[in-house]
Amino acid sequence: MAYSTPYDYNEDSIRQLDEKFSEIEHDRFLYCIQEQQKWDIEKVNNFIAQLRTSHMYALKELDRLKKLEPTYNKEYPTNHKRYITTAQEVVSRMSSTLSGLKKIVAEFRNKGKNKKEVSIMDNTPLYTGPYMQDLFGWDTYKDQSAQDLLQELNSFLEDAQKCIDIAVKMIEDEIAISQDPETAYPIYIDNYYRSVSDSRLFIKMIESQRPDLDNDFVKALEEAEDSKKLIASLFHSFNRERFNLNCACVAIHEGKKAELTKEESLIWGLDNETKVKRLRLLLDHILELSEEIDGVIGWKGMLKGYFVMRLLYWCGWNGTKNDAILNYITKRCKGKIEVVKMSAVMAEKRKLAALTASEDAAQQQAFNRRIDAFIDDLEEKATK
Repeated sequence: MAYSTPYDYNEDSIRQLDEKFSEIEHDRFLYCIQEQQKWDIEKVNNFIAQLRTSHMYALKELDRLKKLEPTYNKEYPTNHKRYITTAQEVVSRMSSTLSGLKKIVAEFRNKGKNKKEVSIMDNTPLYTGPYMQDLFGWDTYKDQSAQDLLQELNSFLEDAQKCIDIAVKMIEDEIAISQDPETAYPIYIDNYYRSVSDSRLFIKMIESQRPDLDNDFVKALEEAEDSKKLIASLFHSFNRERFNLNCACVAIHEGKKAELTKEESLIWGLDNETKVKRLRLLLDHILELSEEIDGVIGWKGMLKGYFVMRLLYWCGWNGTKNDAILNYITKRCKGKIEVVKMSAVMAEKRKLAALTASEDAAQQQAFNRRIDAFIDDLEEKATK
């Protein structure tokens, strides 16, 4: 009789496995080792050693799945699927667990000459078929080896069941998200903004290659009757690198509509064209600002580190050592005034540790009001 693997790479087989794990009762177990295989004590002890090794690997895989589960379906792209299916991904993470299971059921399978392929999970008296109660019971194994084997077997099956439960939940959650635009779209937007905010990555991308603004994803979004439904259907369809490239293309495409440059689109992403245009206006009149506000120009006639730090926060800076916004400001000020390096900005940021959170917030709010009032005045003059 031919036997198929109990873990094919598809979602249905994972669900079927979920139904197979249950505690094996001692009468059925004794029937298997006595009547089916005629195991002696030595064979029982050898199999205990093999099973414990499989169990050790299963526990490691269970730990990996537990770490993956909380974030897996919160990420729109994924590098985990190896570009095929979630079932394949979770199976690859349970390879040792399922290999151990296969060894178990292979040892306790029904033998026959039928060449028709059947699943060994459906052809073992451990799970299915009639059995007879063993006459001597545990007494056949005086050294407790059979009891130890059953205990180890059920312990292994319990942890293997936990792996399967996590796998099934991940698959079911993924399917539900891909069919629910109202759930999938916020995940997409969150991942989109995190991608475009990684300005160092995108500026490097722009400098090294030209993104294809007419790529399939951008075209599909433009042509879709329901873009949110399309986005949901593509959940977990991209790896991280491809998703980042798509986000760059979308950001540039949308920014172009708002008359933003590629660099501006990639630094600030969607829905920030007003902020970008106000920043442009400010930097075009930076010398006028220095005449109205103290503390703009410092040593050697450069923009002061403190001023630049506060301006970066006004721009949406997250406080990390990310040069993208500073590089943009430096280029925009070229020919008018020099700008300090990031080291000077970070030095000023470290000084904030001496302030309470409320003091820091109050200083930033005061700075923002002054900058916004100056830009408002410039915009008002431009309309006259």
